[in-house]
Amino acid sequence: MENVISRTPLQIEIIQYIKDYIKKNNLHSGDCLPSQQKLCEMMRVSRPALREAVKTLEARNLLEIHNGRGVFVKIHQEDGVRTELVFTKEKQQYIEIIEVRKTLEHEMLKLVVEKASDLELDELGKVVAELMRKYRLGVRQNAEDYDFHHRIYQMSHHRVYIQLVQSLGESMDKLWECPLDMDAPFTITIPLHEQLYFALRNRDAKTAIEINDQILDKMIDEINERNIILG
Repeated sequence: MENVISRTPLQIEIIQYIKDYIKKNNLHSGDCLPSQQKLCEMMRVSRPALREAVKTLEARNLLEIHNGRGVFVKIHQEDGVRTELVFTKEKQQYIEIIEVRKTLEHEMLKLVVEKASDLELDELGKVVAELMRKYRLGVRQNAEDYDFHHRIYQMSHHRVYIQLVQSLGESMDKLWECPLDMDAPFTITIPLHEQLYFALRNRDAKTAIEINDQILDKMIDEINERNIILG
């Protein structure tokens, strides 16, 4: 009997369940999944919740829906070879961006400790509070996570460093979305954001840098673990 889903957020769990089912049962392109009724029973979820997850996987070209026939696996071997090259290059690009971030942020955090006003730190604290509230509820925190880091950049009050961060552009911004089609990426780092805030609030540059390094190292680890075959 398949394991039932008990954690949140539900959509992410359903998507991962389907991916794991495909791997476990060694399904290939053209193979049919169990009926939606059967999947709902296996996972103990509602039809609307399952339907949304299936639509997401269809949009990612992992599943194909044939009305009246069922839901089929959609993985083409020849596409896989080409995609793997792009995927590997993209993974390396994200890792290199994070490595550049680490170097820049070492210096920027020192400047934040030295130059940020109490009012700026108060405003950052509000972002952290909302970030942690959503984290505890199992709600996506992309916007707050993005806001948290970009406020820190501005709080360095160093024009050139800020311009250097901005020059990384769209590729860096994707780290706050779903790079490599990752579901809820880097969630494991969220509690460290609160610790980083307290270090900045205490004007402790050494601790802030150490915690920030932990955040970025965990991001690199998660990207390295990302597998092209159905995640």
